[in-house]
Amino acid sequence: MSINPSQGQPEKTFIRVDDDVLIKTIRAAVRRLVFVAPGVRLKVACALADAMDRMTLESLHIVLDVDAEVSRLGYGDKNMAGLERLQTAAAKHGWTVNHHPGIRIGLLIADDTTLIYSPTPLLIEVGSQQADKPNAIVLQAESPIRLADACALGKAPLNAAQVQDVKRDLEERPPKAYNIARVERVFNSMLQYVELRIEDYKLTSRSLRLDSTLFGVKNAEVVRRLTNRYHLFAETDSLIVEIPSIGKDGKPQNDKAKVKFGPRSIDDERKRIKDRFIIEAGEFGLIILRKDVNDFETEIKILEAKIEAYKSAVQDEIIKRTDEIVEELLTALKESLKANPPEHWQKRFTTNAPTDADIKRLFDEEVRAEVKRVKTDFNPRIFHTYKDVTYQTFKNEKFCNLMEKHFGKDAIDRIFSEHDAAPEQQGEQPA
Repeated sequence: MSINPSQGQPEKTFIRVDDDVLIKTIRAAVRRLVFVAPGVRLKVACALADAMDRMTLESLHIVLDVDAEVSRLGYGDKNMAGLERLQTAAAKHGWTVNHHPGIRIGLLIADDTTLIYSPTPLLIEVGSQQADKPNAIVLQAESPIRLADACALGKAPLNAAQVQDVKRDLEERPPKAYNIARVERVFNSMLQYVELRIEDYKLTSRSLRLDSTLFGVKNAEVVRRLTNRYHLFAETDSLIVEIPSIGKDGKPQNDKAKVKFGPRSIDDERKRIKDRFIIEAGEFGLIILRKDVNDFETEIKILEAKIEAYKSAVQDEIIKRTDEIVEELLTALKESLKANPPEHWQKRFTTNAPTDADIKRLFDEEVRAEVKRVKTDFNPRIFHTYKDVTYQTFKNEKFCNLMEKHFGKDAIDRIFSEHDAAPEQQGEQPA
């Protein structure tokens, strides 16, 4: 650590400052605290919020640049969590967080310690972890009074509506990481392609594969080529089961009554989600607004939980159905099996001919083994993926006409924007 706030003694004048240093310095303050920065991330915001519990109204001042671009550059959280935490804490204590546009320097005054530092825009560059690469000056008991007083003024008090406006902007146009070594012509779209499909959730195709020798077939070539299937459910069956009520967090609500659920329920849920979020763009495919992706993901998570509960309940029903299947087939095949048992059964009974108990035991083993396979194979699942709308599609007249018809002519310029920007970084993205 380059500075020890608890002792108030900096090791050097030039030091490296990151969020951990800011937090330790903030926590050490008891008489005066001034924080000025482009933005604030959640961990630092929590330390500032805690300071509000011990500081007086006159002794704590916070000034930020409350703008979506600040978060896109990585000076604050992508989801505005830090700013929202500060706003909530300030409202609780009757204080204000001040907004001053364009701030790109960092200043922290904690009692007699002053840090003047260069905040790191994490979506453009990664902050250095090396102490010999400083980004700050630390002053001890040397902070001019004018500096603290100037910071207290800010520009304008921040309000909750302003925070929500910025958060909405970030949801509509999420931040990306960029390489500023070169600049190219790019476009920013509020749209994404989306694919959604649900597979393997209907039961009418479920069937048991039964060994041909159970039907008296002896010829090896015929056995190899003959396939016997027994359908678990009739084509008219639509298996309805009871599953737990699923909450918005995708978890079972065991304190609520169970609900009936089946294949038609899945179809209805898929249609509801599609009608709410997905735009059909003809030959171009399916499209979703970026701002709706989080809510769409929440709905998918809930449906996945319902399908998982449905899967478990159906597998239980398949096991129950085994007893009925054994009884149905054994009634039809018992005499034939007794008179002409399969060759691979010969070593499984001690008498010259199998008894009724032998037939039931051996037949039950074969059918239950096959039912176990079917139970394992029943695995309904949801697939959904996203893909960016390409520049070529953006320039396609037919596509633009479709979007204009859907959103209105005045919205097109907002949906698609073209500008000079640095290209997106590849590889791991900062949090």
